[in-house]
Amino acid sequence: MARISLTRMRKRFMRLHPVWRIYCIVLIILILYNEVFIYVLQKFKWSSINCKDANCLRILLVGDPQILGENTGRRLYRGLANYDSDRYLAWYYREVVDHVRPDVICFLGDLMDEGNTSNELNFKEYYERFGSIFPTHPTAKTIYIPGDNDIGGEAGEEVKESVVRRFRQYFSEKPAWIVNDNVTIYNINKITHERPLHDPRMVDDTGVDVSDRYIRIFLSHMPVLSAASTFTYEAIGKLKPNVIFSGHLHHSRYVRIHRKHLRAATYKPLSDDKKTAYKVHNFDLHYHQDTQELLEIIVPTCSYRMGVPDIGYGFAVIDGTTLKYTVLWTTNRFHQLISYIVVASLPVIYLTLVLLVKIIKTICVCSKRRTKLPL
Repeated sequence: MARISLTRMRKRFMRLHPVWRIYCIVLIILILYNEVFIYVLQKFKWSSINCKDANCLRILLVGDPQILGENTGRRLYRGLANYDSDRYLAWYYREVVDHVRPDVICFLGDLMDEGNTSNELNFKEYYERFGSIFPTHPTAKTIYIPGDNDIGGEAGEEVKESVVRRFRQYFSEKPAWIVNDNVTIYNINKITHERPLHDPRMVDDTGVDVSDRYIRIFLSHMPVLSAASTFTYEAIGKLKPNVIFSGHLHHSRYVRIHRKHLRAATYKPLSDDKKTAYKVHNFDLHYHQDTQELLEIIVPTCSYRMGVPDIGYGFAVIDGTTLKYTVLWTTNRFHQLISYIVVASLPVIYLTLVLLVKIIKTICVCSKRRTKLPL
């Protein structure tokens, strides 16, 4: 049966006009490239990070996935847009997890586009959909912190306690996570101004500061060192972070600055040009601790729906006292979708031109008949 069907399809294909045969071949090649080959080729560009320390920690950082909602911007193609965005996020997430082999996966807020405005039923549906796109890892510890699209709070927006509580219940949000003897991760929430008040591990039984024995990581949705406030100074003074990972800006950025000069903090691009796009950056965390210099890295968004051209995931490794960091850039899906629109419009343009030529020929023939003198 399969052979008969293939034979029939081949006969029908050969009966087509040569122009349509070429068009069909181009369309098939475009689909294969956009839906298969482009993803495979992109993976070859990603940098690998090897560990020297046997107890190194591999961290995958997911910034602003912001899965699309069902209520905002009602359009005819909303269902298709949601499906394509979910499929894009799920495919790349699976591949970056396979590439990183993480010990910890950190979601840096804005998990949903409408988390803060949704009712209980919609939130539950978004949560289940989020879980199907970003399934839990069997061995890695997964950490979720909220963003302004999850609980509100951007540009003076009210933050409801019920919405904050709902996020914590669904995503098991905590003030801190002790990953192992070498690393502790703190949840620094600039939206609600909540943070761990202290870390008992920083002081031994005799009252001596032993914070230099392990690495302390801040996780925040909004950049911590931007527009430093009393909350910022207190969090830094009490918990002494070695490195800060944030999201919200959708771009790959970083800043290194002494804690006395926070008000002058200026974020610079990180790995967003062709020369350094896939570079592995090394930071000496011991040096930052000794000099009281703070390091904050902004992780780019992983969603092509955020209106930025560069999309990717953060990949960090704590190797002894060295932080190794790179961005696993993904492809811009909008470029692929635009290519479909261009190719799909070609038959319309072709048929329009053929029709115009026929109309012009008909007009010319009619005009000749009218201007011809009778014998």
